[in-house]
Amino acid sequence: MNSEKESAFRILSHRGGAVQPMFDAAPIGPLSPSSSLLVERRDLEPTSWQSHFLKEQLLHFFMKPAVIGYSLKDAAITKIPVAHGQAVFCPRREWHNIRWAERISVLSIRIPDSALMEAARERLAERSLEIVPRHVVTDDRLTHLLFALDAERARGYSTGKLFVDCIESALANILLTSFNTFAPRSIPSRGGMAPRVLRRVVEFMHANMDQQIGLKDLADCAGLSLSHFSFQFRASTNQSPHQYMLRLRIERSRELLANSRLSVLDVGLEVGFRNQQHFATVFRNSVGVPPSVYRTQL
Repeated sequence: MNSEKESAFRILSHRGGAVQPMFDAAPIGPLSPSSSLLVERRDLEPTSWQSHFLKEQLLHFFMKPAVIGYSLKDAAITKIPVAHGQAVFCPRREWHNIRWAERISVLSIRIPDSALMEAARERLAERSLEIVPRHVVTDDRLTHLLFALDAERARGYSTGKLFVDCIESALANILLTSFNTFAPRSIPSRGGMAPRVLRRVVEFMHANMDQQIGLKDLADCAGLSLSHFSFQFRASTNQSPHQYMLRLRIERSRELLANSRLSVLDVGLEVGFRNQQHFATVFRNSVGVPPSVYRTQL
């Protein structure tokens, strides 16, 4: 990955008189496959005070307890105790100062305004989008999503971009509904997609099973905005697009495993898994046995 392309996938802040990566230490593991939802995991050594200015919303998700020194620019310093599994909001478009006296382990997630505005479509006037940067957030939905995101990062994003896109959409909706200054209007109950539209989307999924398609690809196929598509797809299938695609991949892999000329790895790659280990894990969780064992039972 060249430096210009890599910078598009890094979380940047204005610090030290220039726009640069948020921290000096390199992220652990691979970068997010999305240029929208940026994800970086780090173990950081103690540091002196740092000043940051972020253009878009950032969450720091703590993987072990910590105490963070914090203040807005020129304001009083506050010590913030953070527990394992809690998140800290960093204010966007406002200078803030941070420091920590002990080693910390943190997952940093940048959620762009474009994702928030997509979640707010038809629910908020644009001027009403104002996320409140609470210091520490304890929210079971947020915690569940961020642990799942870190687990996917540790696997090398083997599920692909669709998973990350679905996480981004879910995070944006949580921020909008729980942490926005103005309460959003509720979304009217819908009966889901028209059968012909759902059929077109499922056919697209089948045809592109071995590709790393994103949520926007599916929404465009349906002729819907991202926000409409996510809600209507779940209403129609009772699953997220990512969950539904996993089910299609497992169904197709069961068919392909009957072909003894294909190795288990070949089958996994054919249905869109990036490595054999992740394919075997998802297959076992769905079917009850690993794909190699399933093949012997045919």
